[in-house]
Amino acid sequence: MQARHFDAILLSSKAAVSAIVAVPCYNLFGLPGAIWASISAVLVIQPGLNPSLRASLMRVVANLIGAFIGAVLITLIGQTLTALAAGVLLTGLVCYLARLEDAVRPAYAAVVIVTFTSGAGKAAWTEPLERVLAVMTGCACSLAAGFVIDKLAGRLKIRHKDEKKNHETSE
Repeated sequence: MQARHFDAILLSSKAAVSAIVAVPCYNLFGLPGAIWASISAVLVIQPGLNPSLRASLMRVVANLIGAFIGAVLITLIGQTLTALAAGVLLTGLVCYLARLEDAVRPAYAAVVIVTFTSGAGKAAWTEPLERVLAVMTGCACSLAAGFVIDKLAGRLKIRHKDEKKNHETSE
């Protein structure tokens, strides 16, 4: 099998396992919104563990920024579209000033989600906290699944090389 094909199978396996594992892990908290854990799990998957860790940290930071700003503004302003416009603008500026340009798009998404879902029969901070918890859960599951799958794949590669070597020497 070509290395490129193996890498595609490996990355897709990490994404599938992460998406599935994130749901029951988040459900342990007894909160709605497991979809966000699953989405976060697949969004941070990278071929290697270090890039996955960086993507996870950026996603968590972005969601903290966006969820906080969205929650504050929807609480203070109350009007969804006005809070949304101000939240996206302010979030972009905060990410820029903090040199978190890589986090700005997921931070914008967090503002939109929190602004539109906060206050629907819940305390103002319930949705932002649930969202951040779901993102953290998804990222943690993604990192754990990536680590385990990388370790298993490493063993498979070693065995494959050993079998290849043994086959070549026996000819």
